[in-house]
Amino acid sequence: MRSLALLSLLAGLATTPVIAEDFNLIQEVETETLTPGAAAGAVLGEHRFVLTFEPSSIREAGLIRSKFEKEGIFAEILDDLADQIALPVDVPVTFTDCGYPNAFWSPSDQAITFCYEMVVLYNDTYQQLEGPEGGLFRWADQDAVLTGTTLFILLHELGHGLTALYDLPITGREEDAVDQFAALTLIGADEEGDTFEERPSRLALLGAYFFKQLSRAPEDITRAIFSNEHSLGQQRYYDVMCLVMGSDMEAYGPILTPGMVMVFETIEKNPADFDQAKIMEWLEKTDDLNILPAARALRCPNEFARYDASWDYIIDTFMTVQKD
Repeated sequence: MRSLALLSLLAGLATTPVIAEDFNLIQEVETETLTPGAAAGAVLGEHRFVLTFEPSSIREAGLIRSKFEKEGIFAEILDDLADQIALPVDVPVTFTDCGYPNAFWSPSDQAITFCYEMVVLYNDTYQQLEGPEGGLFRWADQDAVLTGTTLFILLHELGHGLTALYDLPITGREEDAVDQFAALTLIGADEEGDTFEERPSRLALLGAYFFKQLSRAPEDITRAIFSNEHSLGQQRYYDVMCLVMGSDMEAYGPILTPGMVMVFETIEKNPADFDQAKIMEWLEKTDDLNILPAARALRCPNEFARYDASWDYIIDTFMTVQKD
């Protein structure tokens, strides 16, 4: 049993910053009691996302800014979202020069900042997608990569903003939860009859590829990286891919798991030739053909269904006007 002195010390640490207050690195936060709909706006659509593309001193960013403003895809998506949830305040979303590549939600300003340096970084880097993803992204020219990656990152930061504005009941890593929000938002925009090239869900795969670029070699993974609030880039890569796969096995199975599809097509033609042990043997032998390992892919439909239902519940319960 812990001593009273130790319990007193732990209680003190729960409310007292460990680092000197002058450094202003740790702030005390009071978490409000979660009440369904309490933080939602009173009128649906009253508050909006206010999108601004500020001028940039970066040459490449100037061209990108003109493209984003002309196409209007981000303004359209933010307007659609604002029509579906009851924002409690207007939320600025600003593309601007920062001096470093980043995108972030500011709790104090209740605003999203997207740095042009971040956009330029992957716009210059992704001129050629490499590795097994080369076949997966045959449809993804530089223009698609630019727009799709920016959209996924924007939705990720928006997930942080919504979590803060509505004091959402997130369990586990918030970073993982808002990755799910971004992917599920794109998946939910798919419409029946869409061709592959028309599916917004495929853009989530560009978000997954972005996370792969953040991956570190095992020898470069320090305790600072292990202890970070973000999962490893490799994990986020497969997690997002799994949600897309789980949303439509028929559409994405041949692309993400061709080895697994081949095995099950063979089993379907010759069911008497396979028992459980042989199925597992064949799945293992063909796994190198899969971008997403079969052992994970088999669980993806359940993962997608669970997280999709969870986010639907969170949105309906905390982010919409509640009826008396």
